[in-house]
Amino acid sequence: MFDSPLQKPLPYYQQIQQSIKQSIFSGVYKPGDRLYEAQIAKQYQISRSPVREAIRGLIIEGLLVMDEKSQISVYKPNLQDVRDIYECRISLESKAVELTAERGTDEQLQELGKILEQTAEAIQEGNTETIVACNARFHELIILYSGNARLMKLVEDLNSLIYYYRVLNIQGDGRLKTILKGHTDIYLAIKERDPKKASDRLKEHTQEDLSNLIQIIEQ
Repeated sequence: MFDSPLQKPLPYYQQIQQSIKQSIFSGVYKPGDRLYEAQIAKQYQISRSPVREAIRGLIIEGLLVMDEKSQISVYKPNLQDVRDIYECRISLESKAVELTAERGTDEQLQELGKILEQTAEAIQEGNTETIVACNARFHELIILYSGNARLMKLVEDLNSLIYYYRVLNIQGDGRLKTILKGHTDIYLAIKERDPKKASDRLKEHTQEDLSNLIQIIEQ
C-alpha cells in the first residue's frame, strides 16, 4: 500500500545538537563563546533536558568544553590539539588513500572527479559553505572507498573537529585554489593506481593545511 516507510522525526536533543553545531561552523558561535542551557531552551521554547543532552553530545564530539566550574563554552583550537589531530589524520588518511588507489572502482573514482568539479564551481561562485562541504566530502569518500571499516571508525571519532578545522582553514591568500590543487594531485595519483604517490600527495596536502592552520591560530 505504501511505497516507503514513514520517516521518524529526530529527537529534540539531536535537532538542538545539529543546530548548535551549525552555529559553530558558520561562526555565529565563536571560539571561547559561553553557552547557557536556559538561554538555548528559551530560544527553542523547549525544556532544558534535551538541551543538556545536546550539549553533552557536543562535548563528546569536542566542539564544546566544560570547565571546572561546569561552565560551557565553544572549543577554542590550540596548537597542541591541532598538531595531535593532524598527526592522526596523516597516519589514517595516507593509508586510506593507498587502499583507495588499489581497491577503488572506476565508478568511485568518477565520483571523486565530480567532487573536484563541484569544488571548482563553488570557488568560482565564491560559495565558501559549499567549498568546505566539498572539501570534507572528498576526504570522506577516500576513507569510505578504502573499504576498511575499522579505519573509518577511527576517523569518525575525529570528524567534528576535523570539519571545524576545515572551516577555519579556508582563510588566507590563495587558499581555495591551493586546496583544489592539492585534491587534484591526490585524485590524479589515485587514477594512476599508484598507492605510494597518492599517499605522498595526501601527506603533502595535509601538511600544507596544518601549516596554514597553525599560522591562523598564532595570529
